[in-house]
Amino acid sequence: MRRLILAASLSFAFPAYAEGIDGDWHLIGIEGQPAPAPLSISFATDGTFSGQAPCNRFFGTVTGTLPALSLGSIGATRMACPEMATEAAYFESLDAMQSAELAEDRLFLIGPEGRVLEFARKTGEDMPCLSCAGGN
Repeated sequence: MRRLILAASLSFAFPAYAEGIDGDWHLIGIEGQPAPAPLSISFATDGTFSGQAPCNRFFGTVTGTLPALSLGSIGATRMACPEMATEAAYFESLDAMQSAELAEDRLFLIGPEGRVLEFARKTGEDMPCLSCAGGN
């Protein structure tokens, strides 16, 4: 997989990090597998993030200087649904992320031991997961 780091982002401190990653992103791959459910995240220019998991909306703060990234203090609404295990795995993965890379229209959040969350600005079948086995 070819990844390009947005070089301009290396000199920005948060909240200016958002210049390249601000806005809405849709999860298309989680740790080498296609996303199991509609999951999203949105980065704001004020150093916060929010999103939608299968059951709940979530929110938190971003710290770090790109490419370093930490999504801290994830809070969420408290509704139950059949996809609670998927949601818990997503939150656990988000909490572990340590850096961000942009490559074309993709955002890769990268954690320890090669854990990768791949996001795209668009959703749909026309957005294959580049980090997934077989490129699905």
